[in-house]
Amino acid sequence: MRQSRRSRFGDLIRAAGPSDGRRFLADLWTARGWETTVERRLVVARRGDRTERLAVGSRSRFSPSPSIPAEATVVVALGDPARTRRAAPDDARVLSVDDLYELVRYGLPGGRGDDLVADHFGVRLADLPGDGGVGSRGADGVGGAVVAPLSRSLASLPVAPLVFVALLLAAVVVTAGPAGVPGFGPALGGQQSPALTPTATTTTEPTPTPEPLSVAPGVTTAGVENATRLAAAHRRAASNRSYRWTLGYRESIAGDETGREVEVVLVEAPNVYVSEVERTGRLRAFPRPTASEDAYADGTTRYARRPAEPDGVAARVLDSDVRDGPGRQASRAARYVDWYLSTDETTVTRIERATTAAAEAGPGRARYRIEGRGTDFPRSRGYRVEAVVEEDGFVRSMRVTYETRDGLGVEVWFAYDAVGETTVTRPAWLDRADGSTGGRTVVPATASGSLRDGEQFRDRK
Repeated sequence: MRQSRRSRFGDLIRAAGPSDGRRFLADLWTARGWETTVERRLVVARRGDRTERLAVGSRSRFSPSPSIPAEATVVVALGDPARTRRAAPDDARVLSVDDLYELVRYGLPGGRGDDLVADHFGVRLADLPGDGGVGSRGADGVGGAVVAPLSRSLASLPVAPLVFVALLLAAVVVTAGPAGVPGFGPALGGQQSPALTPTATTTTEPTPTPEPLSVAPGVTTAGVENATRLAAAHRRAASNRSYRWTLGYRESIAGDETGREVEVVLVEAPNVYVSEVERTGRLRAFPRPTASEDAYADGTTRYARRPAEPDGVAARVLDSDVRDGPGRQASRAARYVDWYLSTDETTVTRIERATTAAAEAGPGRARYRIEGRGTDFPRSRGYRVEAVVEEDGFVRSMRVTYETRDGLGVEVWFAYDAVGETTVTRPAWLDRADGSTGGRTVVPATASGSLRDGEQFRDRK
């Protein structure tokens, strides 16, 4: 059995991304005679001296409650309207998906709502089965006009007076005589009304909503649309260049630092790198984004500095097909990009060439600053993230701050420099007194069939 129009419309709206949902609302309000712009997480609609700020009450992947801007005056609830009502500003109107459907089907001139849905989602509602008989929700007529009462939540919107006035004017035009005075034709004893001369009328075209421009994979001028896509682009970009990657982690209580870790990673090639970590103070949280041990990889073998081992070093053959992939350090950074930039509320601004942050971009390479806030990851308060990204998705730097539920302040940051100019040398801790290589080499299980007892090491980084 095919879906009804109402059911299919609800599925389309709920499946749309946040940016797509805002663009649909902007075009819907434009079709109703408003001038609209998309600003951050809001659609701002203006008509005369009235201003509406529309938001989509979508759920974050990290929070069961909808995330709604405090400035919103109209909120579309994609889930439970009652839950959205509790999360919305007190004076905001909440529209359910059914309310939005009625506005599209019954609040626009004939066929315009159907065209709007087709333009955005590629589906014409008129091609789907109707919703049943005539009731409080209205009827989807076949081959005729659609007439239905609007719900109470829509009655407070300007669409109801507009529809009433339009019908009234239509009646007046049909029955009016000269100067707009109703008259009677000759058959009823009246005078024949003179023919009216058509006059040219001008209509004001609605202001089109500017489409967000793509500035990097997964990023548009409206914000981060897909953090996973951006992370994948960063991994590809970082796998094809040498660099120095500095990664830091800091904890504080009431603003006073209690501990920090700073890791410096030199990468010459995807599987040629050296990583060293310095720690100060006492750290509470675990796991942390910084490495748990110093490491060195020469392209074929990875060595880990582990004091508990007999020689103080553990070694294993690199597995570039599975475990180490296109580059261990690039994959690590990609995970952090995906984690920390997965927030619904982000803004993107271009960095001017004269600024320090753009100095290393090179000729013709633009950079953009991403600022985000409001996510509940990782079970935090006051979450803020700022990142600088290049056009190819390479995230040059990122800084994250938040406070855990128990009052622990956390700051995470990383930055790249010496891009294309970094080489790696063998660390001193790897050389034994006799000049030989410390540690033991362990081959993958697929090469020898199995590993001997005591030679299987778990990589903790």
